[in-house]
Amino acid sequence: MERFVKEVVMLKGRQRFYKLTGGIIVLGFLAILVSGCVTVQMPQYVTSQDSYQESFYANYDRTLKATISTLEKTGWKISKEAHPIAFEQSEQSRDGQIKQILIFTDVRQKAMFLGSRYMTINVLVRENGQRTDVEVRYYSTLSTALKNFSSYQNDKLANKIFNLISNELEPE
Repeated sequence: MERFVKEVVMLKGRQRFYKLTGGIIVLGFLAILVSGCVTVQMPQYVTSQDSYQESFYANYDRTLKATISTLEKTGWKISKEAHPIAFEQSEQSRDGQIKQILIFTDVRQKAMFLGSRYMTINVLVRENGQRTDVEVRYYSTLSTALKNFSSYQNDKLANKIFNLISNELEPE
């Protein structure tokens, strides 16, 4: 009987050891999986696919100033400004009589539980008669250990930018 009790105690000790070892292996595997290396390629230029557009009844210079101020207020750092003809081949882009500018922002990173989200926006400001058209182009990549997921949509951000531009353009 004493021998039987010793064997049972020894078996339970082995079971604990195997559970502990199995747990460590699983945790090690998960750590490797989560810390995998996936390269993220963020484009500087975002195409007009799925862009957000709004027209403002204000002159070009005031709208451009309000747009730049809005980007700064919302935490988007402007990295570069260029004429759209360098990137686009549309009829409007080639018209030298129309005032227009394409604003590029730095890439923003947001750390998440199982990956990181990288975001950038381009803003096109274009004169259009008595109005000024503003087009917000958003691009985001969610980088996980296994795959990257891309998106061109962020309704909340676009609406926030347009509302802030509109508020800045309101007469005092």
